[in-house]
Amino acid sequence: MRRAVLVLLVLVLGAVMAARAQLPTAEEKAAAMAASWDSGRYNVLVLDGPRTADTAGSSLITQIDSYFLTRTPTAKGRYTGLLAGKDLVLLLAEEWVPESVNRVQTPGLYKLLSEGAQVDDVYAPVWYQGRDGREFALLSGLVPTMVQSRTAMAWAGQQGTRLPYALGQCLGAAGYICRACGGDVDRAAAYGALGFDMADGDLAETVADLAGGEDPFAVYQYLQGQDGEAVLARLWETLERQDAAGDTVVAVLTGSPEPLRGRLFLWGDGLTGAHVTAPCSELDVTPTLLDLLGAAYDARFLSGRDLLSADGEGRPVALYGSAYSDWATDAGCYTAGTGTFDPADERFSTDTEAARYVRRMCQTVYDGYIYARRVMETDYFRAAEK
Repeated sequence: MRRAVLVLLVLVLGAVMAARAQLPTAEEKAAAMAASWDSGRYNVLVLDGPRTADTAGSSLITQIDSYFLTRTPTAKGRYTGLLAGKDLVLLLAEEWVPESVNRVQTPGLYKLLSEGAQVDDVYAPVWYQGRDGREFALLSGLVPTMVQSRTAMAWAGQQGTRLPYALGQCLGAAGYICRACGGDVDRAAAYGALGFDMADGDLAETVADLAGGEDPFAVYQYLQGQDGEAVLARLWETLERQDAAGDTVVAVLTGSPEPLRGRLFLWGDGLTGAHVTAPCSELDVTPTLLDLLGAAYDARFLSGRDLLSADGEGRPVALYGSAYSDWATDAGCYTAGTGTFDPADERFSTDTEAARYVRRMCQTVYDGYIYARRVMETDYFRAAEK
């Protein structure tokens, strides 16, 4: 009897091992998921890593793989690569909320607004990390989370976190010279993790030094409590003097988390008439610029989405730095504290349909926060490539 049981166990064990041998490896799973998206139609890459044999045994890395690789990337569209190879100037004007934009009082902003893309519904989420939160969200496209009591920005600089789809990293890989202005020595490592070297001068001075060179450039500056209009005036003067305006993309994000509102201005040849109505935030700037400039990136690994994509709507804008956040979409706004949803229109025919939508968006916000933090905690992109 005992021998029969042992024989049966051996047979069962053999069957299990044979079945496991037929299961796809982590690399095969990744290849299958990547192959399901046409890189000619979607912003997706065929990945060498993550999912090597060394990391396949890590349940956490496998879990992160599964989350990112099964997400839907944004589709390429009429604006993809429209401004490929152009220079980029990006300005984050913290705590600058112009009451009006007009030709007389704010001619710099007026030029951006009248000749560039229209972006209507811009939020400035409260990340509870001050400057670090907004800068990290803007330049990485990832939700800024606290990591072991440090901001994502500080953690990335201190740990040298690998962030291959951050704005400066992608543009650097495409041959851009990337410079950050308005920082200090203490921020140099953080900017470096995001792909930007520190500049010696301010925005206009750095643009003047780089304009006309053989390589395209991306220059970023952070302003806090300053008159962004004066900075824009100097920038336009510099671009016109260098005869470089036609070869430059200008992106300006204004606003403050205090009223939860901001403005986004996108300017470049061919953007006049582009209109974005979906709610957005600084998380969406990196994927939008990468798509416009034709830089290769994988949209599945970014929290934000390309605003100019044909399917750029749909993801919720989380309004607070929490996994249980208020959020907004083109369908309405959700208040987490009361669990109430205020629909923007009558697209939901029943309460059940609306409730199902709210649950899905709440899960999306939760997952976005949790997995952005796990990327930082595990140094996911470096660990997954070993």
